[in-house]
Amino acid sequence: MSAPSSTASPRSAAALDDDVAGFDGANDLLRAWSRGLRPDPDLTVSEWADRHRWLSSRASAEPGRYKTARTPYMREIMDALSPVSPVQRVVFMKAAQVGATEAGNCFIGFVMHHAPGPMLAVQPTVELAKRNSRQRIDPLIEESPELRERIKPARSRDAGNTMLSKEFAGGILIMTGANSAVGLRSTPARYLFLDEVDAYPASADEEGDPVSLAEARSLTFAHRRKALLISTPTIRGL
Repeated sequence: MSAPSSTASPRSAAALDDDVAGFDGANDLLRAWSRGLRPDPDLTVSEWADRHRWLSSRASAEPGRYKTARTPYMREIMDALSPVSPVQRVVFMKAAQVGATEAGNCFIGFVMHHAPGPMLAVQPTVELAKRNSRQRIDPLIEESPELRERIKPARSRDAGNTMLSKEFAGGILIMTGANSAVGLRSTPARYLFLDEVDAYPASADEEGDPVSLAEARSLTFAHRRKALLISTPTIRGL
């Protein structure tokens, strides 16, 4: 049996460019292709916050551009949540009103923009999770152009944007309360943000420790998982 005698050579890039240029929207396609080949900037969470985060008057006493320099002690904590850091679990026992929750929201914004994946954010109760969504997460998205273009408005059809769920390319943010066992075991999560842990109930619907239930969601992601646990202490010794 003889081999095929064709000597056709691969088409040149110039020929492909000529083909692409022959229809409407060709330039947009080429620009999108180029953007897709360009690697993301090697940012840490604090660098992302300083570059892209804006604070709304609904969520901050000092609206405007977020500045890590205003709370410099949060820089190392946020950067430990960056993909370049080997740290998997960050626990922050803190005083009241030191900017820890806003740092956690910077973590959420960074994930949505630069390191997409499933994320679980837990407040002490479902009602607090709803309030946090309205007062902090919605302004986080609305004030950042980079996040606005990734998450459709809640009012649009099939937006994937509800009070307790925000879909974005490559991931989803699920918000729930530590009193809801169903919410804590609803989906695998590469990222965890557990806020005000000391106010969690001892057991979620009699199914066990809420922190353990939440952290079990991330086991499948092994060394790639990131968890942030923050709280103001309540009862001495507990």
